[in-house]
Amino acid sequence: MIAPAEHGETYRPRHGSRARTTDRPVRIASTAGRHVEFALFAPHVASVALVGSWSRTPLPLQRDDGGTWRRKVLLPEGRHQYRVRLPSLSHFLNGQTVDVTDPFARLVDEANGDVGTIVIAGGRDVTTAYNWRHDDEPLPQDDELILYELHIGEFGVKDGVLGTFSTVIERLDYLRDLGVNAVELMPVAAFPMDRSWGYNVRHACAVENAYGTPQDLKRLVDECHARRMRVILDVVFNHTEGESPLTKIDFGYWFRESRKDELYFGPKLDFEHVDDTIRIDGQTVMPARKYGLDVAAYWLREYHLDGYRLDATFVLDNFDFVAALRRQSKELASGKPFYVVAEHLPEDPLIAGPDGPADGAWHQRFEHAVVEALISHGRNAADLLSVLQPRNDGYVSPARVVNYVESHDEPTLMQRLAEAGISGEAAFRKSKLAATLLFTAVGNPMLYQGQEFGGSRPRDLEIRPLQWAYLEADYGLHLKEHHAFLALLRRASPSLRGDQFAICHNRYGVIAYRRGSGETEVIVVANLRDVDRSAAIPFPCGAWQEVTFDYRIDARDGRLRDTFPASSAKIYVRLDQGR
Repeated sequence: MIAPAEHGETYRPRHGSRARTTDRPVRIASTAGRHVEFALFAPHVASVALVGSWSRTPLPLQRDDGGTWRRKVLLPEGRHQYRVRLPSLSHFLNGQTVDVTDPFARLVDEANGDVGTIVIAGGRDVTTAYNWRHDDEPLPQDDELILYELHIGEFGVKDGVLGTFSTVIERLDYLRDLGVNAVELMPVAAFPMDRSWGYNVRHACAVENAYGTPQDLKRLVDECHARRMRVILDVVFNHTEGESPLTKIDFGYWFRESRKDELYFGPKLDFEHVDDTIRIDGQTVMPARKYGLDVAAYWLREYHLDGYRLDATFVLDNFDFVAALRRQSKELASGKPFYVVAEHLPEDPLIAGPDGPADGAWHQRFEHAVVEALISHGRNAADLLSVLQPRNDGYVSPARVVNYVESHDEPTLMQRLAEAGISGEAAFRKSKLAATLLFTAVGNPMLYQGQEFGGSRPRDLEIRPLQWAYLEADYGLHLKEHHAFLALLRRASPSLRGDQFAICHNRYGVIAYRRGSGETEVIVVANLRDVDRSAAIPFPCGAWQEVTFDYRIDARDGRLRDTFPASSAKIYVRLDQGR
């Protein structure tokens, strides 16, 4: 792969940062003219040769003291394919000599056996060349995020064909108008075949061919930045796909055997293994950690990302690696916001605590409590009120938690409601109510693709085009507009972005809670039952504006008397101080 510090015209250090060069497998580094240096970090194999489409004869590489095999090659103009040939140390290959794809290939040709590809034009490497245009746009801070999780193929579907980076770009204005300011991409690194959620990563630094080219992905990131939207990439470090290149070079060097009763999604990287026979910059090497940090640095620098969602950190089970990744990312981002959020399930708030390794964590208890409250018509109202303030679950600040009602890991809300026998108008009301709870709770809200218009799908691994036609129905359009209204309200209200939260009322399925204080104070009243209710709610005296139905109401004698439709919420914003 190309070392970012040596890209020449294909790379500009982001935000004035100084790019650093580290040894990593197989690196291709541009030098003068069309000379390219190939390098493979594989310290214990006996020999390495380069097999390239430009040469009839394999070219031997030389090992340096740090365990990296190197060779500079003069490449002609054009598109070239290459692999490395070596005697494998993996136990299941019994010493066979194998041709292996570059573990850090930036581009692979899936139609020809995933062979690594490099493109030379105009005397330089243009494999991932792109001219960034919107790097200097201001972006939201970590505690201001409204996230939207999407799958490139499902979200970007067009004319019945699964989506690409380019078709997703066509819908960025839709996301901006929805109020989203952070797009969370499900994994885009190359995987086998063309249809996958992306968690079976085979080539850690190559873009999935079915989605487009490296330039297409860069343009997607650039266009998000043009709309002042951050890009959070879902990355997988606890395992790889079974045919990934490192498994064929020296399995025991990078991977460990699975433990009893451990979930298995592919070979497990061994973040505890130390190679005390190799030193780089005076330090002994931890091979899997080195690999993971090199991958993380590559994506940040090459694609100008604004954050990572770390998949299955409970399974990864190594806070030290997560902490090192976060430190490295903050340094490379060079002052720009970079958000490292962990999917750590079962939840452990320590991963996002003051001394924890991540900036934030997925708040699964929120999803469980909200969905249960909606299905049970408020039977667990106390549990619901508890999760609306993540401090009750051990999280210390709003930026430390990502709340969600839907994600790729659960059935959609509409699916859950249908399974509980709730459909039609009742399901529509409960979906609106869920959105209000999500956007008025303490913490960063995250939507899952299609949630905003009532999209429905079961929990399975099928790749299903998003149901964009739902926006043509009144209920889908109205639901989407409700989400956009809530996003706008949240972005405009300091109280809804802060950490102040107080319970005002919990009786007969009607709950009320206060966000903030003073002139920006907001009070939310939710009727969890599926029948209309009238109630007198303890309220600060004064004039209030109900913003969902748009009317003014006065609270006298410390109570507000109002009517609350079935499975709905009202949001009151203070008009005066009542003094």
